[in-house]
Amino acid sequence: MEDEKIEKKEVFSEKALKKSEENSLKDAASVSATAGFGDSYINAYAIALRAAPATIGLLTSLPNLIAPISQLFTSKAMETNSRKKIFAYSILYQSLLWIPIIGVSFFFLKGFGFSPIVLVFFYTIYIAFGNFAAPAWSSWIGDIIEKEKTGKFFGQRNSVGSITTLIALLMGGFILDFFRWKSSQENYWLFIGFGIIFFLAMAFRLLSRHFVLKQYEPEFKFKKESYFSFIDFIKAASNRNYGRFAIYIALIVLATNIAGPYYSIYMLRELKFSYIQFMLMMVSSVSATLLLTRLWGNFSDLYGKVNTLRISSFFIPLLCFLWPISILISYPWKFYFLLMTSFIGGSAWAGFNLAAGTFVYDAASPEKRSLCVAYSNVINGFGVVIGSTIGSLLILYLRISFMDVIMFVSLVSGIARYVVSYLMIPTIKEVKIIEGKPSWKEIPLAGQLFNFPVLIHNMLIFEGKRIGGIIKKNTRKRLKK
Repeated sequence: MEDEKIEKKEVFSEKALKKSEENSLKDAASVSATAGFGDSYINAYAIALRAAPATIGLLTSLPNLIAPISQLFTSKAMETNSRKKIFAYSILYQSLLWIPIIGVSFFFLKGFGFSPIVLVFFYTIYIAFGNFAAPAWSSWIGDIIEKEKTGKFFGQRNSVGSITTLIALLMGGFILDFFRWKSSQENYWLFIGFGIIFFLAMAFRLLSRHFVLKQYEPEFKFKKESYFSFIDFIKAASNRNYGRFAIYIALIVLATNIAGPYYSIYMLRELKFSYIQFMLMMVSSVSATLLLTRLWGNFSDLYGKVNTLRISSFFIPLLCFLWPISILISYPWKFYFLLMTSFIGGSAWAGFNLAAGTFVYDAASPEKRSLCVAYSNVINGFGVVIGSTIGSLLILYLRISFMDVIMFVSLVSGIARYVVSYLMIPTIKEVKIIEGKPSWKEIPLAGQLFNFPVLIHNMLIFEGKRIGGIIKKNTRKRLKK
């Protein structure tokens, strides 16, 4: 009888875990729709509110400083509350914050000059609630997914998310461009467009919450002996493998945010992109993620997270040098060149983000995982603040005549990214045993570029045969007539 009970329990667990994986994929689709409708257009919203470059930098830096600090309290909450309960309340409050974010536009239309600062305030709280839930979610999903399949699962999850992000970005861009055209007559029309897409962002976040709460929650007991403070984490960081990894990611975040927040200003103000063009730039990046994220997932399972970081970190700084090259290109080729740049960026960041996000599942025990995620995000937050502040100060006070100042800042960011990767990656060790080294043909993107002529050749042959078949069929019909 006892054996039967154990067997039934195991079967139930397998079914529950399988169902949980399915719900996690549905959650990925929903939360990515929120990102596509909401977070992706928050900088454009701030620009429509006539935010200065310094305020745009603040919109990036302040949420990424304050919000990760909220994660320091998540572990304490996990001592007395279930991970499901923490997630449920945090995401409910986060979803509802889209209402005051939409409301900021009413202040602006009434002539309230500090509207962009009010937006920064509400968006910071919005990100803080999401971040408070993140360690609980990471600990929870880590108990559901087998360690050997993390790359494959998160590759699949990211692919699903990329599809819905792509759809949401397209819809959001078309909605905004439609209302932007109408706003040439009345100023408030554009903000009606933002209100619609932000309302959709709220609805999909609530839907993602619904799917996560349907997931099976394995039993979790907080062990006080597993606790270590943020100060302990910082002190031991340079001597521990995960600590060095966390420092590397934080420095890459810093280097990236020297230029990252200001590309949207450059596109919308300097290049005068329409919202359709702005949307297509994001779609190009997301399309690359969609096409390659599963390949990166399989690659990281085979050859490890560190190899994935090493390869993707070579391409990431390259983007910063491609942007300034676009100055030499005239329209409409400039736009097409930047679309290609965005696609390369999406390809590289797909691999980097997947490896960076899943390394903790290999390197940290389940009891310490939530703390590792929380502390890593805190130092990443400092990286965002320092990086965006450096970029903002350079844009405000640097006086150069030989090129656009934002493009110069892009070069600075690219050099910083290369230096960080060159110095830090050799200090990080792969946790699991890896057999063999990848050939460059196996690397996502590089392998596809190698096979590109073959793919084109095969496509032309296929199309030639198809068109030839249609011609033959039509000829026979005519002869019969």
